Parts: sequence; structure tokens; C-alpha cells
Amino acid sequence: MKKLLLGASAIVLFGAVASTANAECDGIYAAFRGGMTEHDGTADGGKLDDWRLMLSGALGYRYEYFRAELEYVWRKFAKDDKLYAGTNDLKFRTRSYMFNVYYDVLPYNWWTPYVGAGLGFTKMKYSDIDTTASGTSTGEKATKFTWSLGAGLSLKVTNRFNIDGGYRYYDMGTLKNREDIKAHEVYAGVRYVF
Repeated sequence: MKKLLLGASAIVLFGAVASTANAECDGIYAAFRGGMTEHDGTADGGKLDDWRLMLSGALGYRYEYFRAELEYVWRKFAKDDKLYAGTNDLKFRTRSYMFNVYYDVLPYNWWTPYVGAGLGFTKMKYSDIDTTASGTSTGEKATKFTWSLGAGLSLKVTNRFNIDGGYRYYDMGTLKNREDIKAHEVYAGVRYVF
């Protein structure tokens, strides 16, 4: 009888420890990401800039298969005159404020694919300056509704620490005299559950 009780106690204790280990994956987390972004949206539908640096920080909550977070995305100011045959100087900048949700396919495994979507807004600023003698310029500042879709792969280093890598597509709305501004983003980052 004592052996049976001892065995049952060991099973219950092991189950409680395993449950606690899994629970450590859930809770409030902070995430930091870095990567490269390219924008599309010139008048002829081509690219607006070359690949450039992107950094972001997020604060979120994870529960089993799902994550939800608030994220700020900073992108390096683009300066590119190649699109205008050397006669114009284009400067373009975007900053996004997003609410993202993710679905982790295998949340407690070492490797898990995930998909995500986001809603928010983007602050955009561009100026288009003619560098010839006429010196004419146009420009616009705008805050536009933004949505995103993406997918990636996460590596669990510990129950609390993950490394993520993925791709996101953004639709940032329309600026004056331009088509819809879109962005393609590839990134890697770290995520820590408190």
C-alpha cells in the first residue's frame, strides 16, 4: 500500500512540475526585432526604396496557442534619387503602431511555425525635391490605417526565452499622387516571457 501511495504521489508531483513548466511559457512578454524593409508605391507601381533597416519593440501576452501584442516599428529614413534619373531627391519615412495577434501551431515544442496579423496606423512623411535650378518640391505627411499579414518560425531556447524569424506584408494606405503604399519585411528577434 505504501509503495502504491508513493508511486501515485510521484505521478501527481511529476504532473504538477510538468504543468508548471508549460505554464512558464505563458504570460506577459517583451519582444525586440530587427530586419529589413522595402516599400512599394511609386506612381508606376514600382518600388519606392531599397531594403533598409527596421527595428521594433513589443509588449504582449501569450496564452497557449495565442499571442497578442502592441508593437512600435521604426524604419530607417530612406533617401533615394535613383528612381528619378538623378534630377529629384526623394526622402521617405514610415513609423507604425500595431496591434498584432499570432497563432503558434506547436506552442510548447522546440520549433513552432506561426502565423500572424496586425491592425494599426502608420505615420508617413515624404518629400520630392527637384535638384535642378527650378528647385520645385512636393511633400506630404499623413497618418494612415495599416494592416499586416505574416508568418514565421520560433525556436524555444528555454521555457521563457524564444528566438523568432519571419516575414510580414504591410498595406499602409494611399499617399497623394501615389498608389497604395505597401511594405515587405523580413526580421529576426527575441522574445522573453516574464
